[in-house]
Amino acid sequence: MKRIQGLAGKLFFAAAMAAMLPAGAACAAPNAAQDAAVESKISDHAADEFIGFWEKEGNDRIGLTITPAEKGWYGIEISWPRNKQQVDMWTMTARPAGNHVLQYTDCRHYLLTFGEKYIEKEELLYQDGTGSLHMVAAKRITWQDDQDHKADGAAFVPLTSPLGGGL
Repeated sequence: MKRIQGLAGKLFFAAAMAAMLPAGAACAAPNAAQDAAVESKISDHAADEFIGFWEKEGNDRIGLTITPAEKGWYGIEISWPRNKQQVDMWTMTARPAGNHVLQYTDCRHYLLTFGEKYIEKEELLYQDGTGSLHMVAAKRITWQDDQDHKADGAAFVPLTSPLGGGL
């Protein structure tokens, strides 16, 4: 048993050292590309304040979800009920664009019509929509939608209940 643990420890150590070698070599010779990568990581990290579940202030049925995606991108979904059977749904991916701003150019706006148990109809209203999300205060987001202007002046705050918001 000790031999297996010793071998596992050596393999772990070797893997850790191998993972560190490229980073060590890169750190030895700084350049502009590395500086840009560091700046990107800093700005990506700052945009993490957007990640989470949000609801429109004063209306917990309108939900905003922001999740981390690959390479500094963020996935965004906004659901906005029209009535008991229909919900507008916007989906997009965004990148940080300055301090406390996420910007997107690939928004898809759907109208979902629900039946008794499932979505009966999914209608694409538009694609390639543009806009941005702004962290205007601590834990307060505004949405600037360049097509519908649906949320002009509206603020989103952190979800207050795990059962509230969204659909």
